[in-house]
Amino acid sequence: MATPEHEPPALREELATFDARRAELLGRAPGKFALVHGVEVVGVFDTEGDAINEGYRHFGNVPFLVKKIEPFDIPERFSSNLIVV
Repeated sequence: MATPEHEPPALREELATFDARRAELLGRAPGKFALVHGVEVVGVFDTEGDAINEGYRHFGNVPFLVKKIEPFDIPERFSSNLIVV
């Protein structure tokens, strides 16, 4: 499993499911957004917003994963002006 240990425990199963199904998803829906809950890929959506809305509609206010279907993950970097040196 490629999931780093620092990932939130609530999403480990979803991230593992996405990683296991990535090749299949890339074959049918590259660039779209997958909605994953537990071990199930619930659906594929054109926009991130549509996937999030369906997740809340279907599951309510519980953890679920919405992830863009790409060949590999691109690390995101965030900076903050709140860090005092």
